[in-house]
Amino acid sequence: MNKALINTAWIMGEKVMFALAGIFITVYVARYLGPNEFGLISLALAIVALITPLVKLGSENVIFNRLARNQKSGLLLMAASTRVRFINFLVVNSLITVGAWFYFDTLHKMLVFTIIIWGSYFITVEVYSVFFNATLSSKFNTIAQNGALGIAVLLKLFFIHIGATVAYFAAANIMQWLISWIIKRYFFNKSIKSGFQKVQRHSRRHARHLLHAGLPLAISSLSIALYTRTDQVMLGAMLDETHVGWYSAALTLAQGWLMFPVALMTSWMVGVNEAARSNDVTFFENRIKNMFLVVFFMALIPALIMGIFRHPIIALVYGDGYTPAGNILAITAISSVFSAYGTAAYRVITVIGGYAFLLKKMLFVSLVNVILNYILIPHYGMMGAASATLIAEILSALVLNALYQRGRVLRLQITAFLPRKVSA
Repeated sequence: MNKALINTAWIMGEKVMFALAGIFITVYVARYLGPNEFGLISLALAIVALITPLVKLGSENVIFNRLARNQKSGLLLMAASTRVRFINFLVVNSLITVGAWFYFDTLHKMLVFTIIIWGSYFITVEVYSVFFNATLSSKFNTIAQNGALGIAVLLKLFFIHIGATVAYFAAANIMQWLISWIIKRYFFNKSIKSGFQKVQRHSRRHARHLLHAGLPLAISSLSIALYTRTDQVMLGAMLDETHVGWYSAALTLAQGWLMFPVALMTSWMVGVNEAARSNDVTFFENRIKNMFLVVFFMALIPALIMGIFRHPIIALVYGDGYTPAGNILAITAISSVFSAYGTAAYRVITVIGGYAFLLKKMLFVSLVNVILNYILIPHYGMMGAASATLIAEILSALVLNALYQRGRVLRLQITAFLPRKVSA
């Protein structure tokens, strides 16, 4: 079998296993901790998602492309990126810690929050994943991620058994990240002949290149993080951690099944890329339409089930403490349909070469999402946050695509539902 296909299979396997185990333990921990303490952890993880692009500064794509062309030069970029990320991490997290000191009303909450954001060092500064993906060795990422996740799941189950406090569960997240980092570092050191540390003092020029080339990508990554995490962060800032807990519980169920359409997209895009290199425009567009159609219905069916049976599902999975989450599950489920459809459109636009358009679109959607959350949350609470995200998802997945290549992608998204002859 082609090495690239095997590498893709490892990536997909990692994501599916990671998502399934993650959903299981997230639900179990949420039920044990209750909405307030679960919301505290969810808020901290949302902040980690926001600081990650600020720390990485778009370096992953730059390193990946360089490693694929020239491994020695790529290693120099990795070393430079590690140093740049470390400095960024210290600056950003110090500022957030100062802000958290004034935000949280108890030392206990401050401790849990601080454990998570400072422990995120092992995922924000880590560069080994890019190396393995670029060298078609993603199996090492899968081994590290799933091995660490397995240990973390066992730890959290043990903590539930002994009746541990929320700080232990925060520490379990750090242990998961640390173990994954150690395993990846071990395989990385075995994979290269010359020591990684030897190149670090010669990489100042590469650090400047990373800052120059990675900044536009960092802006794009930050806009995506804002777009996907604004609701949780602003709920925590404008209401409290309990509301974040209810909201995160609904999001976990609404988005948990997205791994299946995403895995399908990863496989399907191989054929789309092949069709893009041909001169047959009809063949290319039919493949895109087929992907849009399948992704939409894969996303729609579970969303309908969760929307119709939202209250019994919340009660069964989380218990009576999460009853308010049922009110927003239907909206978050619909949002997830547009999220999946928008992700498919995003990948198609990258094949066509619309990177500049995607950057502008994501920045605009992020801004709209922040404004809508700011306006709606004080009046409508969680319903306002969910509605703001739904509007942003519709704009991103459909409406704004009308502005790219005279609506070509939007036309393919709409005509995918019209009767036609199905092709590969």
